Amino acid sequence: MSAPSMYDVAIAGAGPGGATLAALLAQQGLAVVLFDRDEFPRDKLCGEFLSYDALAPLELIGLLAELDANGATAIDRCRIVGPHARYELEFPHIARGISRLRLDAMLVRRAAALGANVREGWSVDAVQRTSDGFLLQLRDREREAQEATARILVGAWGRWGRIDRQLERPFTRDMGRRHFGFKRHYRSLTTSAPGDDESTPGAIDLYSFTRGYLGVNAVEGGTVNICGLVHASALDGLRGGWETFVDSLPAEGEHLRRLFASHEPAQAQFLSSEPVIFAARSPVVNGILMVGDAAGIIDPLAGNGMAMAIQSALVAAAAIVENGLRDVDATAAQYDASYRALFLDRIRWSRRVSKLLARPKLVDLATRLVRVSSIGSFLLARTRATDAQVEAMVGRYRSC
Repeated sequence: MSAPSMYDVAIAGAGPGGATLAALLAQQGLAVVLFDRDEFPRDKLCGEFLSYDALAPLELIGLLAELDANGATAIDRCRIVGPHARYELEFPHIARGISRLRLDAMLVRRAAALGANVREGWSVDAVQRTSDGFLLQLRDREREAQEATARILVGAWGRWGRIDRQLERPFTRDMGRRHFGFKRHYRSLTTSAPGDDESTPGAIDLYSFTRGYLGVNAVEGGTVNICGLVHASALDGLRGGWETFVDSLPAEGEHLRRLFASHEPAQAQFLSSEPVIFAARSPVVNGILMVGDAAGIIDPLAGNGMAMAIQSALVAAAAIVENGLRDVDATAAQYDASYRALFLDRIRWSRRVSKLLARPKLVDLATRLVRVSSIGSFLLARTRATDAQVEAMVGRYRSC
């Protein structure tokens, strides 16, 4: 085992939150190391919808133009599709659709270009709090072991990580209501117009069915991502993929059958996730700053998961840079307070909305109601950052 390497900040996990944070901190001159067990590019289960409130932080690290140059699609509205009714809501700003295969690789490359030490193929197996920071036990794919030390440790490993169990986080023992995510890319067999059931570039469609829902939006390369969340009680019907699952639904699934009749698979692999448990989480555990899903899970229905990961990275970067490396506890306290103020209400509202969308009959009723009210805009605003909040986050980082 080689001698430990010392860093200012170590980040475990190179998804949108971890890689964005590595780029932001390296840009400020800190010695940053970014670990991920995978090598990039690699696919990841995700709705692949990048909300408009995530774009300003990406602009800070010079990635927004590259995002568009790599084929990200423009998305300006959401369509909620029930068995017998639908509702269309325009976004106040343009969002993007881009695969995690491409986005994560771009973020990792950008972090490295800005000076972060990117360690692909290395997992963080264990961590230990020390008098001057953290000691990390590392292992690569050939089981070679190394150690690293850092003043600050950031957990960006997603919904589940090996260290979560080591920290005895309460959600790791929660066997309550469980959901599972599934994803596959498709190609459209038709050119659909606004208001049709089929997804078109420019829209993200949300389809409701009993015990779950689907999100559909275009990504780069002329493909469409169909990603959904399904309650554990409905898993048996998914063994053959989305198509066989839809065929098993009662009459309420007719709108879904029309969707899949107009698309063909663009990839052989049907990705699935570990259990998604929406139990409360803490953004700081034993002095470790958590970003992205490791800090808190917003219901995928809200379409704000990647945005929250990127924004939490921005908030963490500001806390780290403002407090320096001398007072780790002050950094953790500032981040904890900022995270809770910015994100907890979003998480709560997303769960309320998802409970509605998993009841198709209520969706039909709700879509008729929102046509004659401002409820749709109200709910959209409750599940993402306001323009003022984004400006404040960006301004605080820039002033560091």
